[in-house]
Amino acid sequence: MENKKQSTANRILYIALAAVLCVSAIVGGIFLARRDVPSDTPVPDTPVGGVEDPTLILPEFVAPAVGLVTKGHDTDTLVYFNTTDDWRVHKGIDISCALGDAVMAAADGKVTSIEESPLMGTTVTLSHNGGAVTVYSNLAPQLAEGIEVGSEVKCGATLGCVGESSMLELAEEPHLHFEMTVNGEWVDPMDFITEESKSASLSQDVAFEG
Repeated sequence: MENKKQSTANRILYIALAAVLCVSAIVGGIFLARRDVPSDTPVPDTPVGGVEDPTLILPEFVAPAVGLVTKGHDTDTLVYFNTTDDWRVHKGIDISCALGDAVMAAADGKVTSIEESPLMGTTVTLSHNGGAVTVYSNLAPQLAEGIEVGSEVKCGATLGCVGESSMLELAEEPHLHFEMTVNGEWVDPMDFITEESKSASLSQDVAFEG
């Protein structure tokens, strides 16, 4: 009888020990798994499902004004400036317009700065998805209602109108000076404006076409 009680006690002890070992193994596995993934692991840009983060994608751009492109983008070859009677690089494009013609946002974006540049006059800068920035210069000082730093604007929204505030290009015909960068690099806006928009809104002066 005594041996039977001892055997039962041993069996209970073994079961309890086995249970403790199983729980320890589970807890240890969880600990190791959590230790392998640092707590500060950044959240990936690509969400579940493999869909690319839309903020990394460049939007489609449209012409910011309607007119003739009289001076193109060129950061390699010097371009003649009538006002200063000299040659210098031209970071944007000039779209010849009438004074007071509307200037529109080339894509959805956010107003990041409004300034009175000593050379380029009243200038509005927008930031866009994909690391793009567009710059609208030689505007009239009075901007469209609601255009202020921090404003969200839709593609085609009126920012202001063509003025004659640029001292650097004062001798030129009235025009919008339009610049664009992508990830901090100057680019030719004509390479990003859709063909449909260029056909509908812009024509080019053959004087600067290569």
